[in-house]
Amino acid sequence: MDLINFFKNYGTVESCELHFKLQREKEGVICKKCEGKKHYWLGSKNQWQCASCGFRTTLRSGTIMENSKFNLHIWYTAMYLIYLTKKGISCTEL
Repeated sequence: MDLINFFKNYGTVESCELHFKLQREKEGVICKKCEGKKHYWLGSKNQWQCASCGFRTTLRSGTIMENSKFNLHIWYTAMYLIYLTKKGISCTEL
């Protein structure tokens, strides 16, 4: 994927959140409290809620991005730049 198509597909925070949400749903969301696998999406809160115990799981919960102050668009751009380089990229360059 070239840079133009990347920004066409993932150019906004909302598009990155939607893509990440779909990927997490494919993999399956598991409740941290009761380990339930049935959840429903709370669109106004951008969270899943466990159907069994009511525990809420955020979009980035359980990932390396969980406690980050950066939004998903910044994370997606960073991952794309890492993917794009053949020899890797330093933190300073990133």
